Amino acid sequence: MNYPWFESCEFSGPTAISIRHAEREPIHRYADAFDAPLTEKGKADAHRFGRSMRQINPVKLYHSPVLRCEQTAEGICTGILSLSRQAAVAGSIFDLGGPYIAGPWHEIAASIERYGHSTFVRKWFNDEFPPDFIMPLDQAAESQLQILMSQLRLGDSSAINVTHDWNIMILREYYFNLRHEDIGEPAYLDGFCAFVRDDALHLIYHEHEKVIRL
Repeated sequence: MNYPWFESCEFSGPTAISIRHAEREPIHRYADAFDAPLTEKGKADAHRFGRSMRQINPVKLYHSPVLRCEQTAEGICTGILSLSRQAAVAGSIFDLGGPYIAGPWHEIAASIERYGHSTFVRKWFNDEFPPDFIMPLDQAAESQLQILMSQLRLGDSSAINVTHDWNIMILREYYFNLRHEDIGEPAYLDGFCAFVRDDALHLIYHEHEKVIRL
């Protein structure tokens, strides 16, 4: 399996990565979305992804509180360790889950069912929902960027953050104007990398780069 987005990253120093989890079991009801674990293929893919990361060492892995993200982080970690490199799962970060969910999840799930996933996300990103229901796009994007920046400020190791499709979509749209209607929803194990160079944060998504002055 190839990871073309990963090939665009630079590893001359500490790197922070944010990726979607590996393949999960189907979600039949959005109300139960947090319960879906990885498939056996997803577990194997996570391990394979870890084995592809020869340029990154040492690395700490973080994940959302949701099980499938923890399983992905563990699989990536074992893959990296199989290369005789340093890696450890450091634990969960709340903001890698859904910090933007302000209202009751059952109401948000019902709204997704009513509009359909793609239309719900578009209405959200267009600020058509009140902030006490779901966080505006700019604030949601800032929450995700701050995770990467805080890890890079430590400077003692690289970081891999296992998160969800929405978190990847938030960064894509806000910083690159890449709409899911145009490029599709993020694939499993698709993601971003970030590094600091010349007093600026470089955020990379596939062939796209955003330079943010610090």
